[in-house]
Amino acid sequence: MFIGREAELKFLEHYYVGEGSQILVVYGQKGVGKTTLLKHFTEGKKSAYYLARACAAREQRYQWATELLEQGYSIKKYPEYQELFSCVLPEEEAGKQVMVIDEFHHALKADDTFMEKLTHFLKERRNSPVLVLLCTSASGWVENNMIQKIGSLASALNGLLKVREMKFADMCRLFPGYSLTDGIECYAALGGIPGLWNSFSDKLSARDNIIHNILDRESRLYEEMTMYMAEELREPAVYNTLLAAMARGCNKLNDIYEHTGFSRAKISVYLKNLMELDLVEKVFSFESGGYANAQKGIYRIANPYVRFYFRFLFPNQSMLQKLDSQEFYEKMVKDYYPDFVEETYRKICREQLSGGYSYVGEWLGKTGSIDIVAKDTEGHITVAACSYARIMTYEDYEWLLFQLKKAMIKADSIRLFCEKDFDKRLKLEAASGKVKLQHIISNEG
Repeated sequence: MFIGREAELKFLEHYYVGEGSQILVVYGQKGVGKTTLLKHFTEGKKSAYYLARACAAREQRYQWATELLEQGYSIKKYPEYQELFSCVLPEEEAGKQVMVIDEFHHALKADDTFMEKLTHFLKERRNSPVLVLLCTSASGWVENNMIQKIGSLASALNGLLKVREMKFADMCRLFPGYSLTDGIECYAALGGIPGLWNSFSDKLSARDNIIHNILDRESRLYEEMTMYMAEELREPAVYNTLLAAMARGCNKLNDIYEHTGFSRAKISVYLKNLMELDLVEKVFSFESGGYANAQKGIYRIANPYVRFYFRFLFPNQSMLQKLDSQEFYEKMVKDYYPDFVEETYRKICREQLSGGYSYVGEWLGKTGSIDIVAKDTEGHITVAACSYARIMTYEDYEWLLFQLKKAMIKADSIRLFCEKDFDKRLKLEAASGKVKLQHIISNEG
């Protein structure tokens, strides 16, 4: 089943039907679904695929040639790249062909002439144009170092496609076996990364999935974060410190400074690196007349699994070693997880409200915030408050009205999202038409 990548497919098809040969870079964090996207895109097309290894240039070409020899191709044992390209992309083939080189950064890092040979091959080709898709999980490298690495040959790139994590609604369609509650709680831990969800089972509740597939020291996800940090970041000790501080609520630059003792300049540089990897985001408040009561901006961990890891696993390493996974969940996760889910729940509510609005964000106040502020093209404003773990009360509604005054926002409509229930007074208020009460739409709609 292939779901939720319509925009990415349209992007690739645009270049496929275009004249001549092109080179695109397709990148995104590990497990986000890049390879699945490219497999779906190449269905029915004349295509070739190679997964590059972390090895020397001669070994790389040998590995590719060995694969081709096993598939029945005629090629030398130690070919040059031009010979490999010609072998998998025969010029006598009519129509456009597609060549996917996955984790291509390994080939490029090992051989400074890789891009030169690829671009020369495409220039010399007289017939049968080619769409080359250079795919990689090294997002930080693409955004920080790739252009410098290839120099003037960067002009040969026709486009870059970043494959981002999937929305909650798409994950519900992709993994329909979960109840709505379990879906929300799994999404809070894993986010929209299909590769992580593949380590979970829809035959288990979110609780049991966390126990058996994250907290169990034999599970794949237990070491996932350690491996990812080692692959993407050169100084994990510094990044671990920043992420641990943010996971415990240090969301302003000064808060992080006071907790870590790092200089503000150092923190800013490292946060920038984390943002380029989509691990951290800087969130800005909706601009309104109440700017004196608003925060300028805060930092948040953007990747749900990173947030889960640094909220529960990283600060409790000793307990992880002492307790089995179920004991650890009961003692260190169970009572705190509903509050942990709240941030993800607000994100899901924003997603559900996003249709028809040109802006969907939040207002960040110094003494309180407004979970959702949405504005349409005509300037109409909808605001909302969200509660996942507890019943929403009339007092919550009054608090929202108080924050609207602080923010100096005049709302055209007010909505309240809650998965538990609403108290009687709120239901009466809704019956009068002053506020709309909502639940998240389930898998079945």
